[in-house]
Amino acid sequence: MKHYSIYISIFIYFSVQQVHALEWPNIQPKKIGTHTYVIEHGPHDEDPKVSHGFHNNPGFVITDTGVVVIDTGSSYEIGKMILRKIKSVTSKPVTHIFTTHFHGDHWFANQALVEAYPDVRTIAHPKLISLLNNGEDKFWLDVFSKRLGKDFAGTKAVIPNTVAENKDYIIGGMTFQVTLFDKAHTATDLMVNVIEEKILFTGDIINNKHFSFMGHGNFKGAYEATQKALAMQPVYVVVGHGRSGKIHLLEEFEAVYHKIRSEVGKYSEQGLMDYEMKPKVVAAFDKYKHWSGFDAQIGRYVNQVYTELENEAF
Repeated sequence: MKHYSIYISIFIYFSVQQVHALEWPNIQPKKIGTHTYVIEHGPHDEDPKVSHGFHNNPGFVITDTGVVVIDTGSSYEIGKMILRKIKSVTSKPVTHIFTTHFHGDHWFANQALVEAYPDVRTIAHPKLISLLNNGEDKFWLDVFSKRLGKDFAGTKAVIPNTVAENKDYIIGGMTFQVTLFDKAHTATDLMVNVIEEKILFTGDIINNKHFSFMGHGNFKGAYEATQKALAMQPVYVVVGHGRSGKIHLLEEFEAVYHKIRSEVGKYSEQGLMDYEMKPKVVAAFDKYKHWSGFDAQIGRYVNQVYTELENEAF
């Protein structure tokens, strides 16, 4: 019997270890307004054993009637972490979730929040809802399952169910100005401007020193979206990736979008193909080469802008 007790104890120990929630000990909600918080991730090159795939910036606003969340994260476990962080600040329920675009690192964590609050309204661009409901969710499930491995265990695709509109949403005495974009970082983007706080959530249209994958994106549209964001004159900007901050983050990315189109356009007029101009464009972007994602994305950016400019000519 003694031996059986030891085996049972060992089994219970490892079972508990397997279901033990992942931890992010250094991440805490950062108060950026009277009612608004952001849960910022670590650096993009952070050890995956530490980050567990958490590389975006979920935000939340505490209103009179509940909590409004803007973006969640890459997995069910990240969603549970976000819930813990929200509960460390308020006991109010989550009533709304706005998703800025369809890349999986911004919505897979919806699962945990919907599980905790089944009546929550999950709001997103109409094309996001259409794409995910027509099979794109399986693509992102496969991508993040391979990327995160066991840290993705238990994650399911909980697709937003409420179509976003270009309008002001009045929720619990706070105004959430939603602006939709059909051609920007993706074909499914929206920004959320918290009017009373003068805080703008941009999704991945704007990042801080990070070149992001432009899936279904358009550089002209992203540039125009950045100009619209600047016209809102926010006091604080929550970007998709990297540390959030002041309006200079919008100005910096406006310059990036303008420069990539300008450089590729210049060499296109000289008759160079995308692969021929790439080294020249890379040289012109020397000041940005230390940004995360630069090596992986700059070639794709050149190719995509080259194709965009060709299409615009016809």
